Amino acid sequence: MKLYKELADWWPLMSPHTEYEEEAGLYLELMQQYHPRIQKAVEFGSGGGSNAYYLKRHFPITLTDVSGEMLAISQKLNPDCPHIEGDMRYLDLGERFDLVFIHDAIMHFTTAQDLLEVMQNAKRQLNPGGLLMIVADEFTETFKPQTHHGGIDQGKRGLRYLEWNYDADTNDHVTETEYVYIMRDRDGRVFTESDHAEFGLFSMAEWEELLEQAGFHTHFERLVYSGLEGSYFAIMATQREQ
Repeated sequence: MKLYKELADWWPLMSPHTEYEEEAGLYLELMQQYHPRIQKAVEFGSGGGSNAYYLKRHFPITLTDVSGEMLAISQKLNPDCPHIEGDMRYLDLGERFDLVFIHDAIMHFTTAQDLLEVMQNAKRQLNPGGLLMIVADEFTETFKPQTHHGGIDQGKRGLRYLEWNYDADTNDHVTETEYVYIMRDRDGRVFTESDHAEFGLFSMAEWEELLEQAGFHTHFERLVYSGLEGSYFAIMATQREQ
């Protein structure tokens, strides 16, 4: 997506970190419920670092993302956190963590093999008894076409966006999302950009089966978040005993 590359500098205007406080609090509550003694954590696909901005107050967290441009945005927000560029399927951090956290970046994988590789790599990075937490935006059981809009102003700059997601082929594991961004720069110039993304869509049973293959027990936890409508679930994956 352009938003993660040449337009990354506009990310804080599309999705400001101040909108994540409630969400991060819900995640923290579940993390501490499943692992009360988190000493060290890593986030795969950390993007602009908005969740980490709140989570880092409770334990040290290393931030990783495949986009160097997004990591640069996060470094401004979280200068006290290590930032490492890499693909969450293959990234080797050379250490182990009590928690691997993956937010909606997981949605960019559209094949079961990709998801399995992420899960297997997460397990390699975990301490014994460690926790993998995945927050997928949608499951087959919960998906419905929607439109969203938002954006804010920061000084003279501003951004507004329209997002439209749909499922063009209900027989595959892919949904489509179209974006239109309207931006105003510091000189008052207004211009538009369009963007497109494809996201993975899998059933809860498919998620559970893949996590079982990777060596995890799976627990689905319903979340109630004021910023979203409908069913919203976190996947809490605990390691099976060897």
